[in-house]
Parts: sequence; structure tokens; C-alpha cells
Amino acid sequence: MLKRILVLLGESRSSASARQYALRLAALKGARLVGLAGVDRTFIEETIIGGIGTATLQAAIERELVTDAEEARRRLHESFEGECKAHGIDFEWLSFDGDPIETLCLASETCDLMVAGHDAGFRGKLEEQLSETLSTLLQLTPRPVVVCPDELSAADDVLIAYDGSVPAARAVQIFTLLGVGTDRRVLVTSVDPSLEAASRRASGAVSYLHLHGYGAQASPIAATGNPADIISALVGEKRIGTLVMGAYGRQGLRELFFGSTTSTLVETPPCPLLLYH
Repeated sequence: MLKRILVLLGESRSSASARQYALRLAALKGARLVGLAGVDRTFIEETIIGGIGTATLQAAIERELVTDAEEARRRLHESFEGECKAHGIDFEWLSFDGDPIETLCLASETCDLMVAGHDAGFRGKLEEQLSETLSTLLQLTPRPVVVCPDELSAADDVLIAYDGSVPAARAVQIFTLLGVGTDRRVLVTSVDPSLEAASRRASGAVSYLHLHGYGAQASPIAATGNPADIISALVGEKRIGTLVMGAYGRQGLRELFFGSTTSTLVETPPCPLLLYH
């Protein structure tokens, strides 16, 4: 059952989407929202050390970077508090100065779910398609993470991309136990050149979901194309609100489907993407 949601706050479009997604979910489940913002001083210090110039100039640049980051944190605090109060959602605020990964991993230990934009980071105005912070976090955090796109749609259905691997099975289980998809239409797809193999894997996940009261349906796909493209197309075709997948990085049991494919979808998510490994 979903009790506490940690949302990474930022000023990018995807970070705004993450905040809205977390607000919707918290309101639906009666969960508490924990907003986190901060200053990645490790990045600022590395930038200054690697720069060229006098100590005085370096100190001035560092002060400017820190001031910009602190101003952003103040704005985020005010807007987050205002939105939570407007929606009647119980909330709390966390802030840090230093290493974001250490802070995020510690904060995630007391939350059920983390929500972030695909470019979430704490480096001021620097924009990254898939931030180094988020990329590292996805591999280290013990909790599932929802990665949001630049814009949210009004769609509410759930698509589970399932390959039968251990990470994929874990993702289905955590999705089920958290109750994120309660009262939503849930589809399960598996992509394979063989329709029989794809159907067998998708049916296994559907059977598990049925045991827990989900009226899930199998939607296997026989194809040899790029799985990321196939999944993205299915998200649009079926008007999917959340995509669930089970691994991250290039070390999965089925690298083709849940290795490079997952990485591609995280960089350009077609909808909020729930990941667990």
C-alpha cells in the first residue's frame, strides 16, 4: 500500500510533470508527499576546480552558482507547499547541500515510491536529456522510480512491458503490492519474434495480476523491430498513462528488450515510466 511518495523537485518541464503526477497519485491514494530539492555542491566544486582563472574569479563563479541554486530551491519550496495545500495533501519538505545520490538513497529508504523528471538534477540551469544524477539513482535506489516526460496526458491506463525475467517479475510484484494501478485498466505486453513466446510470457504476468484482483489483459506482440519503438507506439495507440518495466541499464537478462530498450525509454519516456530492478 502506498503511504509516502518522494518527488524530486526541479524547474524543468519534466520536473513539473513529475510534481503533477505525484500530486495526482497522492490525492488518489491518500499518500503523503515528500518534496526534495537541494544544491549539488559536488558538481559545483568539480566545475570550479577544473576551471581556468584566478582564485578570486573561481570564488566569484562558485558564489554565483550556489546563489542561483539556492534561489531555485526557495522557489521550489514555495510552489510545492502551495500546490500541496491547494490539493489538501499532507506533505513535508526535505533539502540538502552536498552529494545528491547519498541524500536521495537515504530519503528513499522511508518512502514507497520516487517520482522524478527524466532530466532531474540539482545543477542549476544545466539541462541533460537523462541526467547523470537520475541515471545513477535508478541503479542504486532500493525503491521503484517513476520517470516522467515533459508533458503529461490525461490517459489513465497502465501498460506493463514484460519479458519474463527476474527484474520484470519484481516490477510486476511491486506494482501490484503498491496498488498504483487499482481501478485502472491494465494491459500486459511482451515483444518477441514468436507470438507463442510473447503470449506465454504475457499470460503469466496476467495470471499473477488476476490473483490480486486486477482485471488485466494480455496484449502480446510478434515483431522483430526496435522494442523501444514498438512499446512507444503501443503507449500512444492504447492511450497509456503509466508504463511499467523491470530493469535499467545494460546488464539485464534480456539486454535487447530490457537493457538498451529501457535506457532509450528513460531518456525519452512516452509517458510516466515506473521502473524497478
